[in-house]
Order: sequence, then structure tokens, then C-alpha cells
Amino acid sequence: MLPAIIVTGAASGIGLEAAIALGEQGRTVALCDIDEPMLAVAAAQVRAVGGEPIALPTDLRDERAIIELVRTAGARHRLGGIVHSAGLFPQLSFAESELTDLDQVMAVNFRAAFALAKAGVEAMGGAGGALVFLTSGAGLLEMASDPFQQRFSLYGASKAALDRWALGIARELIAAHVAVSTVTPGAFVRTSGTSRVDLEKMPDPKEIDASAIGKAVAWLASEPRMHLAGHRLNAAEYGHTWGG
Repeated sequence: MLPAIIVTGAASGIGLEAAIALGEQGRTVALCDIDEPMLAVAAAQVRAVGGEPIALPTDLRDERAIIELVRTAGARHRLGGIVHSAGLFPQLSFAESELTDLDQVMAVNFRAAFALAKAGVEAMGGAGGALVFLTSGAGLLEMASDPFQQRFSLYGASKAALDRWALGIARELIAAHVAVSTVTPGAFVRTSGTSRVDLEKMPDPKEIDASAIGKAVAWLASEPRMHLAGHRLNAAEYGHTWGG
């Protein structure tokens, strides 16, 4: 029996595409999202491609809810991986930003990743697994002065923290046979979330389809890819320089 995989942000976008790609492998996929009606639709899509979905509406700002998510996901089949795709990315200038905005972004984008990893590694036990975290070019220092990225400073900071933390723990978790990696899309992704993004200051954006990222993430999460542990991977290069 294939291990179960948790996917956060599974109701739409990259998370949904990753869940569908895992469903095509015949997986049990624990779909996590705060949008319960959309989560039910996503579960039907995963079931339609041969997967076994478990819809688990979860507020990732709540540590106890995350612990329960991991417990429930691993109750039927052993937990073999977690994909953390859920994220908040408000477009805010410094003048518009408040501490509450910082707290919300960090809670979902970074703090939830920490809580998922702590609960997930324990649930995986000695059999190991994969932890895959969606990151972004917005987290790179060289993007900080980009006019388009400036209003994503909170989002970028959360992804920079995620990269530093995830790749920092990767070597430690190799001993537990847990492969930790981060994946950046490598280009702009059109999703229901990014449809609200003002693209006026983005010059000639390169684009990548969410389904392509989903396939890359599903491959990475489907088993511990220990040779890629501790790597920040570009989904646009999937099948060329890695994976596939």
C-alpha cells in the first residue's frame, strides 16, 4: 500500500494540481484547505483520476489543527510525505502593512511549515518520507529592489525564512530518511490567487502552468528523493536538470 501524502492549499492552484498528480499515482491524498466547499470539489477531482482523497478542512494558523490533520491523514495508511503549498501573498506597501499582516503571512507561509514538519516527521517514524515546501523567487535578496516585488515584501520575507529554515534542517533529517526540499515555480503562475495580482509592473513575465508545477511536486513528494534533500529546486527545470 502506497503511503499517504498531505497537500496543503489543495483546493486550488498548485496545491490542487499536486493533489491530482498524486491521485493519478493511486495515492491516498489528504487534501487540506480552509475553503471547505472548494475542498470538496478538489476531492472529487482527485477521486476521478484514481486517487483516494481525504478532505480535511484546516486552519493552518492553528497548531492543534495541524497536529490533528497529520494524525487523521496517517490513520488509514502510513504518512509518507507532506506538500506545503498553502500561502498568503498580500500586495502591500510598507505604509499599508500592519503587524497583523506580518503575523498572518508568517503563520501560514512559515510557522505552519514548521508545525507540519514537527508533527509529520514524528508520524513518518523510521520509514521516513518527503517534506516539500513551495517557495518563490520573491524570497531572493536580488528581487528585493524589483519594482514588481516591492509590494510583496512580507510574502518574500516569509519565503526567504522558509528556504533558510527548510534547507537548514535538511541535513539533520537525512539520518531519519526524510528528504526536505523547497520548490520555486521558476516563472509566474496564473491561479485564482494570483489573478488578484497587479501585473502592471511585471515586464514580459515568463509563465508556467500550475499543472506543470504540480507534476514536479508530486514526483518529489512520492518518495524520499534523498539525492535532492537540501536543494532549492526550480519547477521550470523539472525533467531537464532534475526529476522526471
